Amino acid sequence: MILRDGLSFVARSLSALFFPRTCSFCDSLVDCSGGALCGECYSAIKWVTESVCDLCGRPFPGISAKGPELCGSCLSSELPYDKVRYAAHYEGELRKAIVRFKYYGGLYVADALGQVLMEAFFRNFGHADFDLIVPVPIHRKRLVSRGFNQAVVLADKLSHGTGIGLDRISLCKIKDTPPQVGLSRRERIENLRGTLAVCREHAVRNKSVLLVDDVATSGATIREASKTLKKAGATRVGVLVLALRSLGGPETVVTDGPVETEESS
Repeated sequence: MILRDGLSFVARSLSALFFPRTCSFCDSLVDCSGGALCGECYSAIKWVTESVCDLCGRPFPGISAKGPELCGSCLSSELPYDKVRYAAHYEGELRKAIVRFKYYGGLYVADALGQVLMEAFFRNFGHADFDLIVPVPIHRKRLVSRGFNQAVVLADKLSHGTGIGLDRISLCKIKDTPPQVGLSRRERIENLRGTLAVCREHAVRNKSVLLVDDVATSGATIREASKTLKKAGATRVGVLVLALRSLGGPETVVTDGPVETEESS
């Protein structure tokens, strides 16, 4: 046992010497024990820790800290999910990392993004009893062009970190939709209506499901996905999203390559 531990320590030391670990966001050297991000990039993340609506998870200025309260939108609407929470605001180095990950195949940032998602899970859901983690699906046309579903990659990281089983095939997108840019909140909801389906109802029936997505703005996608899961028999749907894009922010971000569009899963 001592010999094995000693050899393992030597192997790790040599690996750190010849292959030093770098920050997934800025490429600076990081401590091997500090995760995938350097201290500066980690500190720059703007976590969604302010007071939020107990149901939709959006920042709610003036909300009481004494107990659960709902924003005006949730009070006036019947929503299909049971609790939504966002890890961080879509800005700064986190936003740049998501763009590299989602639109340029930058899978090397997946560990860092998974780390952010994992911390948000334990902060907001603790050890909640979920039976399944289900990623928001993309249409097969987009899957072919992109090569992967970013929500599946994130959900897989979360599954490994929490021990909750991952179901990547039961929820599917059966209709390709144009980008949501320029649409009102109501139009976004209508644009997504009927675009998702549960192809294996037995897998989600009577189950507590955690739905996972990378970025949300209006919440139309997670609303439609949650409604579809509930209709298929899920008893509870919690939602965890990596980043919350401001409703009042710009709807497109022009990068060196493709245009990043709002909620263009």
